[in-house]
Amino acid sequence: MMIKLFLKQVSIFLLLLVVLNILLFILIRGFYIRDYDEVDLGYSEYLLADSHGTALGDFTEIHDVHNFSGQSDSYLDMERKLRFLIRHTSVKKIYISVDDHTLSPTRENQNNLDRSAYYSDRADFSSYQEYIYDKYLNYYCVFLNDKYSLIIKNFLQNELFDFSKWGGSRSKSSWEDMSALQQREISTDRINNYFEFAYPSVVMSGSLERIIAICTANKIELIGLRFPLTKTYLGILDNESYNADSVLRVNDLHIIDFDSLFMEQDYMFRDMDHLDKDGGEKFTEILFDSLEEKKVY
Repeated sequence: MMIKLFLKQVSIFLLLLVVLNILLFILIRGFYIRDYDEVDLGYSEYLLADSHGTALGDFTEIHDVHNFSGQSDSYLDMERKLRFLIRHTSVKKIYISVDDHTLSPTRENQNNLDRSAYYSDRADFSSYQEYIYDKYLNYYCVFLNDKYSLIIKNFLQNELFDFSKWGGSRSKSSWEDMSALQQREISTDRINNYFEFAYPSVVMSGSLERIIAICTANKIELIGLRFPLTKTYLGILDNESYNADSVLRVNDLHIIDFDSLFMEQDYMFRDMDHLDKDGGEKFTEILFDSLEEKKVY
């Protein structure tokens, strides 16, 4: 009798745990995963980048290139996406971000490995156990994912009862409206975060090398892309770089360098190193017009 009661209680507890996990995962989908697991496989050319690429939005599709960028994507995330594309469609060309920061060791912690697991396959992991954990348990089980816990905590503390944030976009100070002092302070903080270490990440460098090898093996044209930056950011950045573009050059691959394109046009940016929507639209137009006219390489 006691055993039956115990099993009943355990069953009820597990059922409640499953229901709670489902509810919390719905929250995570809405606030974190969002459209990260959406990709259009009807293209043969793709853009792989971090948040620098997301500003280009769907404007790239006018030029038959699908924007597969993701905020905070590392080369490990891009590598997973590339392998996914090769498994599911015919890929002819990849544009990939090779900005100064993309080989930063900070990307080993600031990435989307929990989200990009959606695009992974058994062949991407060294063991079946690792595959099951990353692809399913860590992705769908809220209680196992530390990042999910932080997102839920932030939602409860900062979002749930702030009704002004519900269902609308949040206003942010425009980059051009900031004082020169504010611009310098924010730019310095960003650079200090990216360039905390003297040498590039071995992990990210290895992933970029694998991306190059995968493209070569599958006869995919790989083109490096450097995104526009503000004058203030470029001035403070100076020669700081982990030289991801050099990795491509060593492999005789083309680089499109537009980092100084909008140096005198602060209104094109939402912050020190990210274009706003209008800037993304204009940059997309310039980028692909230059490619068509063969002005960039």
